[in-house]
Amino acid sequence: MATPAPVSARDRIETLDVLRGFALLGILAMNIRAMAAPFGAYMYPYALFDFTGASRAAYIFTSVAFDLKMMGLFSMLFGVGVLLYADKPTETGKSLRSLWFRRMACLLLIGLIHAYLIWDGDILVPYALCGLLLLWWVRRLSARWLAAGAILMLLIGSLLTFGQGLEWESMPEEERAQEAEFYMPTPEQTQKQLTAMLGSYPDVVRHRATFVLLAQTMFFVFFFFWRCGGMMLLGMALYKSGFLDGRRPVGLYAAVAAVAMPVGLALAWWGSAELERVRYAMPARAFRDVWNYVGAVFASIGYAAAVILIVKRQAMPAIRRALAAVGQMALSNYLFHSIVTSFVFLGWGLGFAGRLDYAEQLVFVAAVWLVQLIVSPLWLARFRFGPAEWLWRSLTYGERQPMRR
Repeated sequence: MATPAPVSARDRIETLDVLRGFALLGILAMNIRAMAAPFGAYMYPYALFDFTGASRAAYIFTSVAFDLKMMGLFSMLFGVGVLLYADKPTETGKSLRSLWFRRMACLLLIGLIHAYLIWDGDILVPYALCGLLLLWWVRRLSARWLAAGAILMLLIGSLLTFGQGLEWESMPEEERAQEAEFYMPTPEQTQKQLTAMLGSYPDVVRHRATFVLLAQTMFFVFFFFWRCGGMMLLGMALYKSGFLDGRRPVGLYAAVAAVAMPVGLALAWWGSAELERVRYAMPARAFRDVWNYVGAVFASIGYAAAVILIVKRQAMPAIRRALAAVGQMALSNYLFHSIVTSFVFLGWGLGFAGRLDYAEQLVFVAAVWLVQLIVSPLWLARFRFGPAEWLWRSLTYGERQPMRR
């Protein structure tokens, strides 16, 4: 019997790689808001830039098309990962469970380094925690039970989001002021955040340490666990049902894409319009955020169906191959986003933070997409893994993995 080992290139499922690449690129379209400007500008469009013209259109477009949808799709694929890992051949004395937990522990370590030293908007730590606390233990459930668990977790998450609005008036004044600074900062508060971004490297790390700790504790408990965990279970259910890896008929994917995508985007658009109507102010925004919270689930499934349909029909082969390469190097490309944007926008680098409005940020995003779509296939033509994937696998298996093809 074979020793547990990383999945080889020939064993990879093209559909999943293309989906992962598509989701990874889409995530940058949202993350850029908090990479190129203070986090307040991510949450509150009036915080720093003129919310008019092309900048307003870009903010609304990314909110409707990308917000929670790409993270949801990527979370679904992360859930599938535990099923693929559990199907590896084993050797007597080798425990797939211990390897999985070692794999998640290594991802947790990478995420902690990323969050504290590179970019504070890290998602690797929440993913690793979900992998440790949830995924392995539910992997044997049927698709039906996994779907039920996903619905329950997402329902709890939506209720927690809704509950923020309900408890707003009963909050102590000091706590409400902290929440207000997070969701709708004043220009003075935003400028203070911007000044911190433009500080020296030690200053930047020190300033964001508190936010990182909150994200990995309180935000994980009240948001990431339910949202990411719920979408991971949904991905596992869709994979077990034969949907997410392209085993179902073409007509089903066409139908799902034609229904789920418009429904999800319509709900997200309605929520965005309502948020603008109340000027993104708490507590009204908490009630209206639920529209996108729910709509993003439908949109993520619709996006998956549309991409799978393209793969099944063998359409756009060049783009497909490029996206698959990006997906195979998802961790490296994700970290590349953080390293490049930190250098370009933070004070210890070029210091461009706060200079690009929402529309100009998307131009930057498109340039990064182009680079990754070109470089990823070239890299994989010579190497088995991306550099971060190679490190992750080497740490997981306790030995240096072969890198060159």
